[in-house]
Amino acid sequence: MEILDWFGRFHPAFVHFPIGLLIGAVLFHWISIRRPTWKGSAVVSTLYLFGFVTSGLAAFAGWMLAKEGGYDMETIFRHRWLGILMVLISLALWRMTRLGDLNNRGPKWLSLALVFGLLITGHLGGEMTHGEDYLVESAPEFIKKLASYQEGMKYAVLDDPDSAIVYDDIIKPILQRKCWTCHSNSITKGGLNMEDLDLFLEGGKNGKVIEANAEASELYKRITMDPERRKFMPPKGTALSYQEVALVGWWLDQGAPTDKSVTTVESPPTIQSILMGRHKLDTKPKSHIEKTKVDPVSEDVMQKILAEGFAIKQIAMNTNFVDVKWKDIDTLDVNERIKILSAVADQIAWLDLGSSNLSDAALSTVGGMNNLVRLRIENNPITDNGIKELVNLKHLESLNLYNSKISDLCAPDLSQLRSLKKLFIWQTDFSEEGIAQLKTAVPDVEVIGGYTFNTPQSSD
Repeated sequence: MEILDWFGRFHPAFVHFPIGLLIGAVLFHWISIRRPTWKGSAVVSTLYLFGFVTSGLAAFAGWMLAKEGGYDMETIFRHRWLGILMVLISLALWRMTRLGDLNNRGPKWLSLALVFGLLITGHLGGEMTHGEDYLVESAPEFIKKLASYQEGMKYAVLDDPDSAIVYDDIIKPILQRKCWTCHSNSITKGGLNMEDLDLFLEGGKNGKVIEANAEASELYKRITMDPERRKFMPPKGTALSYQEVALVGWWLDQGAPTDKSVTTVESPPTIQSILMGRHKLDTKPKSHIEKTKVDPVSEDVMQKILAEGFAIKQIAMNTNFVDVKWKDIDTLDVNERIKILSAVADQIAWLDLGSSNLSDAALSTVGGMNNLVRLRIENNPITDNGIKELVNLKHLESLNLYNSKISDLCAPDLSQLRSLKKLFIWQTDFSEEGIAQLKTAVPDVEVIGGYTFNTPQSSD
């Protein structure tokens, strides 16, 4: 049986002979019909005969080749039996035309059926070896629309790293262009289907191709080995580029996740640069303000806030977050007017209430500002009880409590501010031991404190 299996490998070589011979036979057939004076029946009959013989050889070789497996069974079934039908039609045409009557209705229509059959059979064969979209993927746009063809993503622009899925949006398009020709739902060489994710993860005839890291994965070994080696992938066409290899390796090193977004996996600087260049995907960590969208503050609300003694302005042109500052220190009481800020609690990112005689009770309003990032409440008679109102500010990054009445007792509450990066507590009742404990509880926070400045004495 080995000789027959080997013979099957000649199918791609054999199949072109009958196509050329039979197309030529049909061409001369119709020339003879249009020009009766040209006695071409012998030529036509001979071409049909050789077309029949060579198509039979090609069909037999194809049958042997299909036994190796790796092809979509539905497609191979249609291709195989259409091929057999073409052999039988060419036989029938030879028998009809060798009698010399080319103009009968039977041979005429049968010759046209042969041409259309060859086109369809050839297309199915190409679909198995080049992928089901090979004919239309490079076609003009109007043909793609007629065929309802949806082009695979090449360098798609991915606007949001939080919603960009590593496998679906970055890795899968690479595999689609470079690997699916041989490993898809239509053709599964080596028993490997890379189009169906579950089957891809299972692997092929020789086991899994994906492991928890790149170096141990057969997939990575195949795309990075010497291109001259027989097992190099892809064996035909354009190899994966340096960037594509790097992205596949990165995906594998992250454990080959199938549902994680870009922001949930570690991205080294090299990968960040590639993602930015290929997909315009900025994976550098963004602040809460950059990632969050809020509604703008209406002009009417803004005027009411100004009338209560606060200054209010946008922190940047490309965001609706605002910066609020208490400005009317002398004539108005901030503790009576702070509740007006509840109307813009979600929009306040920066708040400055320093030196405003702010009370602990007034901090309950501040505690409801869910998007607050920067808070200045220095030089106020705030105590440890007031700090309890701030524990839910999960996005607070900077807190200035300079020259307030807080002590070591509020350290547990301050340690709940998990986004905090900078804390000013100098000239407070915090002890050196309390500061040390606070730094241990929240090691990522820069604590500025522990210093006492002498008040200058009067000369008189």
